[in-house]
Amino acid sequence: MAHRINNLCTACSQILEADEKFLTCSSCKKSYHIPCVGSSLEKTYTSNDTYFWQCPECKPKRGNADNTPVRSGNSTSKLPDEDNITSRKKGSSVAMQNLEPTKKNPVTQEEIRNIIRSEIKDLLKHFNDTIDNFVNKELKSIKDELCSVKESMKFMNEQYEDIKSEIRTKFKAFDTLNKENEQLKVTIQDLDMRLNVMEQQSRACNVELQCLPEHKNENLINTIMQLSRVISCNITEDNIHNVTRIAKQNPSSSRPKSIIVQFDSPRTRDTFLAASIKYNKNNPDDKLNSKLLGIGGLKQNIYVVEHLSPKNKMLHAAARQKARQKGYRYIWVRNGRIFMRKSDNCEYKHIKDMASLDKID
Repeated sequence: MAHRINNLCTACSQILEADEKFLTCSSCKKSYHIPCVGSSLEKTYTSNDTYFWQCPECKPKRGNADNTPVRSGNSTSKLPDEDNITSRKKGSSVAMQNLEPTKKNPVTQEEIRNIIRSEIKDLLKHFNDTIDNFVNKELKSIKDELCSVKESMKFMNEQYEDIKSEIRTKFKAFDTLNKENEQLKVTIQDLDMRLNVMEQQSRACNVELQCLPEHKNENLINTIMQLSRVISCNITEDNIHNVTRIAKQNPSSSRPKSIIVQFDSPRTRDTFLAASIKYNKNNPDDKLNSKLLGIGGLKQNIYVVEHLSPKNKMLHAAARQKARQKGYRYIWVRNGRIFMRKSDNCEYKHIKDMASLDKID
């Protein structure tokens, strides 16, 4: 069998399928179905593919003796085996089924290109429709999700605005409270100063005796009277309203409890203080002590000072410590007020509170 050159049978203009037997003219190279050129030739010309064969058009004419059956494209006569020619897979391709070429004009390359373009166009249209459907479906899902996200964001924004408004209100309230707090601090500080003044004024008639030894059966009034005789202060028992020992600020301290003496007037108190200060000044080597009062045991110095309020007492202790640090020679108390002086030629400084003490240089 010869190799196929054309894809159409020259006799019947039908497609030559790849699995069909056909003959190709060695001269014009046209191809024919074997039944189209006569069934008697099938056995003869299929035994050897390289066999030389000519179609009826190219075969030399032998007059009427040439009875080779052939169906040309222009003949309307019926060949002997034409009824045996079956449909040869006309539906192999949709494009080829629709193709009805004329017998004289075979299918051209341009027509095939057009068919291919049409098929590709249909395929692309189908592909685009599929893609559009898929994209629309996905976009609908995304749109629904975006709507849900939008609703969530709207809800969150409303919540945020509510919280923001509430925080703004809280900040305003905080500013108000802060201002009130500052005012209360000033008020408390002022009240604390007034309370301290009142506490100190309530002690205007009192003196405090420090380091006086304690005894189980001591008579504090007799002790005070003995002390007044030592310092030459003329007072009577009627001038003394009350005498008592007070609790220690530091329970672990070994110092005796202090004695508070309440006189009948501030003048009596001042007289008693002045006499004790004068005695210590006149007797620098033998200041007030327990031996002078007839108290047995070790000799202990006795200190007579004003009875200070708790706040002034703390301030006085801090002032004494500051005086040692800065080299101040004098520190004293007058009517509940604390004073400091660095030397005899320096001016005294009134210590009102811890802030004024911090300014000491």
